Amino acid sequence: MKCKGLTGKIVVPGDPEYEQARQEYNIAINKYPSIIVYCFDSRDVANAILWSREQGIELRVRSGGHDYEGYSTGTCKLVIDTSPLNKMQVNTCEDTVAVQAGARLLPLYEYLYKYGFTFPGGTCPTVAISGLVLGGGIGLSTRYLGLTADSLLKATMIDFEGRQLTADNDCNSELFWALKGAGGGNFGVVTEYEFQLKKKVDKITLIQLRWDDNKAARKKFLQVWQDWLPHLDRRLSLFGGIYKLGAWVNAFFYGTWEEARQLLQPLLDIPGLTFENIKYIPFIDAVKRIAAIYPKREAFQVAGRFVQRHFSQEELEGLIDIIDIAPSVQNSSIRVYSLGGAVRDIEADETAFAYRQANYIIAVASSWEKKNEAGPHREWVLAGFDYIYPITRGSYINFPYSETPNYQQEYYGRNLRRLQDVKKAYDPCNIFRFPQSIKLPL
Repeated sequence: MKCKGLTGKIVVPGDPEYEQARQEYNIAINKYPSIIVYCFDSRDVANAILWSREQGIELRVRSGGHDYEGYSTGTCKLVIDTSPLNKMQVNTCEDTVAVQAGARLLPLYEYLYKYGFTFPGGTCPTVAISGLVLGGGIGLSTRYLGLTADSLLKATMIDFEGRQLTADNDCNSELFWALKGAGGGNFGVVTEYEFQLKKKVDKITLIQLRWDDNKAARKKFLQVWQDWLPHLDRRLSLFGGIYKLGAWVNAFFYGTWEEARQLLQPLLDIPGLTFENIKYIPFIDAVKRIAAIYPKREAFQVAGRFVQRHFSQEELEGLIDIIDIAPSVQNSSIRVYSLGGAVRDIEADETAFAYRQANYIIAVASSWEKKNEAGPHREWVLAGFDYIYPITRGSYINFPYSETPNYQQEYYGRNLRRLQDVKKAYDPCNIFRFPQSIKLPL
């Protein structure tokens, strides 16, 4: 294959680093790109786009490689990898930060903390900012600081013709709207972001609770969760879940541990608590404590949906039935991710994130160690998804699932038609496409 016209670092099959370069975070994704281009500047990105068009090779866009379904890579595709674009620059006069597309979350948290700032990012330390913000972006500061996309002031994107565009509220405003919740790989390659920094912080309260070997705690946890969350102090954001033998919660509270304990009382009252860690510690220490939970890589599948209403007792029993037939005692779970609070402060049509009124996200997740174990785990995730699908409304684009029916409508809701118009305006040749990309309007 002739690579003339490409710049950056080029990796092709047969190169010593190819095997490592083709790997995604989810090692269940096993794709073989024809060429991977590591881009160090906008020119490298533009050249890769133009070269792929000239050669007739489809492209994919990758920053951190964390797409759950591996849509950032593909067999016989050209992968534009923006991970070398990882610079960050704080403007302390304006309380803003410029972040390149490949910057990973933990280094970003560490960098901003030096200046006293928190950031509404996610929890996995190796996720890149692009993958997070372009889907909206949730984490353990979401209810207090909003989605990651809600802090976005400006984005720089390379389009299908290799042109560099600036998108903000005044320039390419429709594109800017679309990038805040539906931008991942759909319209172009975003190379840099500018965010408003909202809160300075020193310490927060880290919360970790577990009910191990306690099956009775599972349903009780789900009951308390759905009754308690809608009226919860917005300074508290939580991720939690149930597994075959129990339940757990991880949370950040922007306040003292004494206040946190009062707010957490409904959870603390669930009988059989086996682990309780409620500590007022430096923000960056809390971030690192949660980050340490994540494996370097794993094989997994996740399917997530937005919850808009209370589940009945019968529906909760159904969730317990699902977890009881899980293929793994420890590595299969039904997870919940809190929304509400600051997420609802922004009107539904101000960004492409369509489900601002949802109470939380529920996800069916399973991971495995050996390739021959994948089948039962995937079948269980599908069974769980089939159960939660009719009792929920809408799917989270950052938890993509290949079995989602009518995926465009499920990911984007009432924003779909407007997003298709943006697609037509900024990618009329449908260069940026993948198995669940936004389609051009008919």
